[in-house]
Amino acid sequence: MVTVHHAQFGIENPYEQQPEERFPRQPLAGEAFEIGIVTRPHAAVSKVTVHSAIQGVEQALLSAHPLGEWRPELEHGVGAEFLDRIVKIEQDVWRAKLIAPSFGETLRYTIAATTPQSEVLHTETFTLTGAQWQLTEISQHVHSIGEGMLPLISAHVLIDGNTSKRIRLTFASPREERFYGLGERFNQLNQRGQTLDVRVYEQYKNHGKKTYMPIPFLLSSQGYGVWVQSSRWMQFDLADSSPDQWKLEADIDDDGKVTLQWYANTNPVDIVAAFARDTGPVALPPQWSFGLWMSGNEWNSQAKIVQEVERSLAEGIQPAVLVIEAWSDETTFYIWNDAQYTPKEGAENFRLEDFTFPSDGKWTDPKGMVDWLHSKGIKVLLWQVPVLKALENEHPQHSADHAHFVERGLGVHEADGTMHKVRPFWFRGGYIWDVTNSESRDWWLNKRAYLLDDLGIDGFKTDGGEHLYGTNVMFHDGRTGADVWNEYPQRYTQAYYDFANSKREAVTFSRSGYTGSQRAPLHWAGDENSTWEAFRHSVLAGLSAAASGISFWGWDFGGFSGDIPSAELYLRAMAMATFCPVLQYHSEYNAHRSPSHDRTPWNIQERTGDERVLPIFKAMMAAR
Repeated sequence: MVTVHHAQFGIENPYEQQPEERFPRQPLAGEAFEIGIVTRPHAAVSKVTVHSAIQGVEQALLSAHPLGEWRPELEHGVGAEFLDRIVKIEQDVWRAKLIAPSFGETLRYTIAATTPQSEVLHTETFTLTGAQWQLTEISQHVHSIGEGMLPLISAHVLIDGNTSKRIRLTFASPREERFYGLGERFNQLNQRGQTLDVRVYEQYKNHGKKTYMPIPFLLSSQGYGVWVQSSRWMQFDLADSSPDQWKLEADIDDDGKVTLQWYANTNPVDIVAAFARDTGPVALPPQWSFGLWMSGNEWNSQAKIVQEVERSLAEGIQPAVLVIEAWSDETTFYIWNDAQYTPKEGAENFRLEDFTFPSDGKWTDPKGMVDWLHSKGIKVLLWQVPVLKALENEHPQHSADHAHFVERGLGVHEADGTMHKVRPFWFRGGYIWDVTNSESRDWWLNKRAYLLDDLGIDGFKTDGGEHLYGTNVMFHDGRTGADVWNEYPQRYTQAYYDFANSKREAVTFSRSGYTGSQRAPLHWAGDENSTWEAFRHSVLAGLSAAASGISFWGWDFGGFSGDIPSAELYLRAMAMATFCPVLQYHSEYNAHRSPSHDRTPWNIQERTGDERVLPIFKAMMAAR
């Protein structure tokens, strides 16, 4: 079957573009741009043309030109790691050059693809309205509250003749001014000379300017702070394009304005504290959470858990928290792997008594294991993600859950009413539960209630949260992805935190977040390599998170990915982590190959042959 594809914004990945998109996606009035076109399969189309009209006046017919081997045109800030993930598809890629219409005018275009057999295929009609930046009065589009607002150099609004889309504010910045905050940032601490987006994004390692947890709060060495009270896209140009100015560019909210909360105080600690109070309160984790956390993605059986805990105790190292990642069936993510049970209707919930655990299974007695860990002074967290996985292999319970989820409309929806599917790579094709829908929240969390009620676990590792792409996807409360994209991980984590704490003293341990994430501690810095460079970036991430109101933070000290760190790196990283709120070692899956990649201190000592590891590790534990 021959097909022709063009998508103006692709999957709306904020940093990577696909061949069938517009380049750039939103050209200004009169600006040259290209439209990308994909035809499949390879060599199925001999000619591609673009039919266009401006204000109803037909324009000259354009012929698209074929490209050779396509390589993506990467938007600002994206790393070359995407190039290594490109999957070859039997297709041809074409480009056509156009000019964006004048201000306020509308361009409509349709693509036609002709096969060698003279069959002509047409796309739908796409539109583009000419938009430009115009000077504006700040009062028309900015609501400023608090004290200490800076004098404004200029204010511009991006408008297409009918709709104001974005505001750009320019402020003076003396050459000695330093900028901090904007969430958890891995690139550097003082952000002067940088341009940073505020966009929740999953970047697997080597984060650069991307972050799981952006927060639109800027702290200046000049004695002020500013919080942009929005969850929509924005960008801070911090004396990057102009050495004596900083600029805020932000999508305008539905009321036509952007709200800025200013904080004036020469003491940066007081400024951050005021911001944290305004967006909090900061939740204080229980005392036990400040001990040692142990974890390993390959610890996927009860026998392995017992083995590692017993070894730790035998070495004289007392863990406080055990995080079990690979515990579930990897399909429902609420049923233990190898558990035996009779499937239930999708609307129903399980109790522990509904399961039996075979003696030859991975988890022979989860309740007994949790009780045993508690008797050793160790709390237990289980791993979670906010995605209903796409149906793959036969799984009766997941099929029942899936059917109920769809029937009741418990997920995020596309603008046309269909269920939104995850677009990024991780859990692609799955459904995202709608955190703004109380029925969806109750259904999702009550599926996991037996873990708290019957097993007595102490919280959840609330991973992910960066799965949402799309500014036009719809939520139950009437808002779109433009508003909820950044906000989603904070809402998802908060739901778990509140649910767990309604039953017992519990914590969540989250990678992503946004404004207000201090209300549901704790957080960690996500995936990273075991290198000195990654160590440095993690230190920067923790400091910038703290400057953004995130008090209770940690990281996988010494890294979790790839080969083990050297003994020197491991111990230096552990020393730094000793004085962080969360002290955790962790390691990624290694297919149980030998030698082990576990970041336990005994494995690091055995692998490196450095006899200092265990004694120094225990000395640092005593200092905590």
